[in-house]
Amino acid sequence: MSFEILLSLVTNEVMPKITVKNSQGAIVAEFQGNSEEALSTQIQDAGAPIPMSCGAGACRTCCCKVTKGMEHLEKEAVGPMHIMVDDDEILSCIASLKLDAPEEAEIEVSSENL
Repeated sequence: MSFEILLSLVTNEVMPKITVKNSQGAIVAEFQGNSEEALSTQIQDAGAPIPMSCGAGACRTCCCKVTKGMEHLEKEAVGPMHIMVDDDEILSCIASLKLDAPEEAEIEVSSENL
């Protein structure tokens, strides 16, 4: 068992819920998020085939609109943005949960590419 998993079990850590919707508004994934990985990785691991291209915040392939909980997301957690996005959008390849996101937080994102 890895140290990270063991630490989560010991501290009984519960992370915020993330809901992912497609362009028609249907839920395609729901999971407990973490602040260690990019959202795109977490979304793919949860079974939603979010497309990725650059993986470095330089294109809009993985762009998601945040409809709930933007205050709990760090837009440049994994690396810097190389293109601009609207205030309600993130590049999921470089965005992640903030370290201080409360466990009761709910984040909802949608992608036109799902």
